[in-house]
Amino acid sequence: MKAKLFFIYQGLQFGLWGAVGLLLPLTSFPWITQRFNIHSVAPAAALPLGLLILVWFLPYTITSVGRLPRQAIPLLVFIFIALLSSLLSITLPLPPFRSPNVWGNIREALLTLGVGVAFYLLTATWFNTSKRIEFLLQTIQIGGIVIILWSFVQAFFWYTQKGYPAWMFAIQSHLTSNGRLFEQRVTGLAFEPSWLAHQLNLLYLPLWLAATLKRWSAFRFRIVGLSVENLCLLAGGAVLFLSFSRVGWLAFLCALAYVILRANLVLIRWLRDQLQKRLHLNLARWVMGQAIPIGMGILLIGIYIGLFFSAGYVLSRLDPRMRDLFRFEFLRTEGLAGYANRLVFAERLVYWQTGYRIFSDYPWLGVGLGNAGYFFPQKMVAFGWALTEVQDLMFRQTFIPNTKSLWVRLLAETGIVGFAVFITWLYVLWVTGRSLSHASSGLQRTLGWALWLGLIALLVEGFSVDTFALPYFWTLFGIATAASTLKPQLSGG
Repeated sequence: MKAKLFFIYQGLQFGLWGAVGLLLPLTSFPWITQRFNIHSVAPAAALPLGLLILVWFLPYTITSVGRLPRQAIPLLVFIFIALLSSLLSITLPLPPFRSPNVWGNIREALLTLGVGVAFYLLTATWFNTSKRIEFLLQTIQIGGIVIILWSFVQAFFWYTQKGYPAWMFAIQSHLTSNGRLFEQRVTGLAFEPSWLAHQLNLLYLPLWLAATLKRWSAFRFRIVGLSVENLCLLAGGAVLFLSFSRVGWLAFLCALAYVILRANLVLIRWLRDQLQKRLHLNLARWVMGQAIPIGMGILLIGIYIGLFFSAGYVLSRLDPRMRDLFRFEFLRTEGLAGYANRLVFAERLVYWQTGYRIFSDYPWLGVGLGNAGYFFPQKMVAFGWALTEVQDLMFRQTFIPNTKSLWVRLLAETGIVGFAVFITWLYVLWVTGRSLSHASSGLQRTLGWALWLGLIALLVEGFSVDTFALPYFWTLFGIATAASTLKPQLSGG
């Protein structure tokens, strides 16, 4: 009887984790937004994850075997700082702007942080075998394939009919809280195109690119000699392009640049070693050993600059928002704010400046999670009041505004202390990726590279998204953390 109950209990856990992996593409599930009065960020995967907390994580933590990975220590410290900052915000002169329910706003902000942390901790602790990790990766990739297919359907109808049939809007209304389909831009199963780019860059593309680099796959079969990850990388890259998310493009290009840079460093070392082997004089060997890296470095910098301007040129031709990208006379005549306005980027710049002003007034612990928006009327830069989007946000919307940047939000709401601890956590994860990259297991090496690529993408995406509730980087970092605990972990080096 005990064996049967244990089998059922294990099956339930696998079933719930399978649901988590499959539901990750849904960023704003209507069933959640309607019942919990949430505006936009409501990942459907939080439903089975909540059941896993009750079914497995709580019993796990209260028993003697319940242990958290050491990578979670900085994150736990950050949670304490966020709580402390939020509690101390009662002593601050919060302006009476829009919502009198300050504690309700703080509670919602802490809840979003709790959702993200839950994704990380549960993923980092439950997946204690390579088989479990492979199972989750398989379900995640199936969800990624659904994103790709639905995005291609959207692109097909837009580029062939310049519109979408009614049945597509009906389906989208059951998948996202706004039920919206965008002109020219695919949105997949996400709330908006930028969120589609975010989920691709912070979970799916790092896994697919890392698996391709390390020649590893969660699936045993091949299609015309290509793995599922190879095909998904190509198709996922196309979907990212069709999202027309400028920050999303930049994040992926930075991840690719890191891969190319690592390959270039390997090439430089190989050329240096080959030439030094053929030189007999010590002086000549020393000169070549110094000249080759310097010369190749200068050449590569030139190539990267050329690629950057080439990408900018293509972008200015494809995206109407970027048509004035290379018209630098606007930077001289209208200033940075005016130049950003012509690139349809000024609003983001204004939000960041406002958040930084809040941080300047409360530099140590910030104003508490969810409270930065209360200071917007006081700290908004003068140029911002002339922007239509800002006017709509300040005078017509009913919700508390935000900084539109994770990094600015961390500074404004948790201060330099919270920001430093969060960055420390990310650094610990980077070191974890370095350890995984030397592992004997192809799975671990793949996840080490995926972790690196995800961290690089987060650096850029953090300037576009400021919520903790989107689960993608939490999930990727949790999987990599779990992989780092597998034994044997390293094969030396």
